[in-house]
Amino acid sequence: MAILWFSKATKLEDFKVKDLRKERLVQEVQQDQLVTRMRHAQDEYDGILAAAAEPGLGDAELDIAAYKMEQSAKRKGKAEGDLQQVLTRLQVIDSTIDILDQKKELQERGIWKKINDLDEDKLEQQLEKFAVERKQNHLNINKISEMLETDPMDVKAKRSSAFRKSREAIEALRSQQSGD
Repeated sequence: MAILWFSKATKLEDFKVKDLRKERLVQEVQQDQLVTRMRHAQDEYDGILAAAAEPGLGDAELDIAAYKMEQSAKRKGKAEGDLQQVLTRLQVIDSTIDILDQKKELQERGIWKKINDLDEDKLEQQLEKFAVERKQNHLNINKISEMLETDPMDVKAKRSSAFRKSREAIEALRSQQSGD
């Protein structure tokens, strides 16, 4: 299994920005094609509607026009759904490129290894979350660590969240023992 839909990558470090940019172009072309398909379907729908509204058509002709309008609406709806998928893919690609561009800083802060060691499904989910966050505002190192449920103070101190939890457990047991 691979991460995302276009690559054989199983880890974040397997991606190359060049390949991501190529896939981005593919998705942009698909986006343009889908927008065109939606416009054509809408134009067809409007044309059939205008023609069917002319006086003198019988019930059978109106039924045929309604059927054709329904088919046009379905094509437009399908294209809209496909367009949403393409837009999501574009956002995931952009957020993945952003993360790869920040690799050195992520390594310095101890986050890169955690991201790179995620299993494929979890990484794909995180990339989608990053894409949403990126759309809402700029994705930065502290936001990445927060989204990975890592305490930013741990990241800054280059300590893992497991270290912090262990330390808290030790302190809780010490407190319990001193209270006995």
